[in-house]
Amino acid sequence: MNIIRWAAVAVTGLFALMNLGAAIEADGGWVRIVGAALCIAGAAAAVGLALYQSWGRPAVITVGALNMTGAVAALLTDEAGFVAGMVVGGLGVLLGALAGPRTSPNVAVAR
Repeated sequence: MNIIRWAAVAVTGLFALMNLGAAIEADGGWVRIVGAALCIAGAAAAVGLALYQSWGRPAVITVGALNMTGAVAALLTDEAGFVAGMVVGGLGVLLGALAGPRTSPNVAVAR
């Protein structure tokens, strides 16, 4: 399950960078504000999950869901980024949900 956790960290970091690009390149309005907020929240969630913090997994799921909500809002307001936001946000939610808690390896003890 460790590979799923790191995949969730990578996807969350990716959409944090995508939201940074949206915040920088937007002409103004809600996309710039939401993009900046999701960028910061996504980076924090990725770091939390990578460091095995108890809040990391729910944060990744929440930020992914918010990213998907922003993608739907972009579709409704005729902004760019709907498909990428839905795919990457959906992957974040899915991988975040599948990333289980940290487990210690099973070690056989010889007697």
